[in-house]
Amino acid sequence: MSSATLQDDPSVESFFNVVETETLALFEHLSFEFLEEFDVFAPAKTGRTREHEPPEMMRGFLHCYYKDIYGIRPVERELRNTVVWLSCGFDRPPSRDAVD
Repeated sequence: MSSATLQDDPSVESFFNVVETETLALFEHLSFEFLEEFDVFAPAKTGRTREHEPPEMMRGFLHCYYKDIYGIRPVERELRNTVVWLSCGFDRPPSRDAVD
């Protein structure tokens, strides 16, 4: 099968349409675990732990920025969407404090 044949294949075109418009479909293929290696994501010295892990938060922010959603409250509202927070890997929707 040549690359010209693939370009004209409806399933390939359909795939790229989804990738172009939906960030959530990509998250099952992308790994953000490397973020945990950075000191800025380490637990606070006071012993307080993070409510959510860096990979989930990064997925959430990428999704919101892709959808032109900015600001603490708009991002928090978007991440309360069940499909969105589940697709980003959260156990529960993040609070406004976590987004901040």
